Amino acid sequence: MGEVEKWIALTNVPNLGPRRIAKVYRELGNIDSFFSGNSSLLSNVLNLKTEIIDGMLRAVDLKYGISGLKECRRLGIRVICPQSAEYPPLLLDCHDPPPVLYYLGSLPRQDLLGVVGSRKATRYGRWAAGALIPPLCQAGFGIASGLALGIDASAHKACLQVKGYTIAVLGNGVDQFYPYDNKGLQKEILAAGGCLLSEFSPGTKPRPDHFPRRNRILSGLCRGVLVIEAGMKSGAMITVGFALEQGRDVFCVPGNIDSPQSVGTNNLVRLGAKPVLSAGDILEEYHLDLPIHVHSHSDPSLDKEERAILNLIDQQGVGLDDLCYQLELPGGVVLARLAALELRGLIERLPGQKYIRASGGASL
Repeated sequence: MGEVEKWIALTNVPNLGPRRIAKVYRELGNIDSFFSGNSSLLSNVLNLKTEIIDGMLRAVDLKYGISGLKECRRLGIRVICPQSAEYPPLLLDCHDPPPVLYYLGSLPRQDLLGVVGSRKATRYGRWAAGALIPPLCQAGFGIASGLALGIDASAHKACLQVKGYTIAVLGNGVDQFYPYDNKGLQKEILAAGGCLLSEFSPGTKPRPDHFPRRNRILSGLCRGVLVIEAGMKSGAMITVGFALEQGRDVFCVPGNIDSPQSVGTNNLVRLGAKPVLSAGDILEEYHLDLPIHVHSHSDPSLDKEERAILNLIDQQGVGLDDLCYQLELPGGVVLARLAALELRGLIERLPGQKYIRASGGASL
């Protein structure tokens, strides 16, 4: 019998929790005292009354760990604990690392950047994810997020578009599909060599109290966290709190001052978080360079007028009349070039003859 079964068994003990398990493991170098019944030793380490420790020891059931690991093997789900060589080192350094991690796919081998944000992402937020994440992936970062609707999903998709590595940290078992709208994305992540990770055992359904626990894992895995749109009271801001507690870098994409989705991010910038206007703002913190081809501001497949138009279109949207005025070109010429750019997926047309950069579109 290996150590994993013991760790799984401890996750079923009431009032124990990751923080207390980690304290015992760090001070004693193992968790054997939970199984030897040494209540006085545990009482000293945890600073709890002996009767409380005795109650915990009565709840320790190794059979739970054995059956749990057996079920994971049946489902093809891998399991690691802090004593496993594969356990992510940054996460292990946190004060309350998960006693057990369940995963499908491949664990990360590179540095990770967490990306979080609003479930009600605006067009601006989706555009920012599509513009910032590809060069970060191409520079070597993997992307960690929570598979939620909105910014999370946009982050995973932007990473997959450039064949980067992405890991989804879940608030439910890795064999569950949640949210169901992202079922296809969940499968894409695995097919692309990414990972689904959770501290919750297979079959566990999502619950509101699971997501703050998920958020501490997300930030704990990463060197830094990028916030793209967040309200003042949101899951993204909870993740930021964990990131600061864990000593992680916090980056924010500024937004319009009248946007509800940017109240949290703008406030973080005001409090000292690093504002991000380009991928280079993040990479310079880690002494990394942008990939050579990302520095290029010209696409040889575009003609001079198309490049000029694309340089004027931003995430806020520009009207046809404004483009004609600034370019000093006839409306027919501008419309033809706009149609070509739209067909290439570089811009999107909005009602009222306004145009906006496409989410994830090329940056010139």
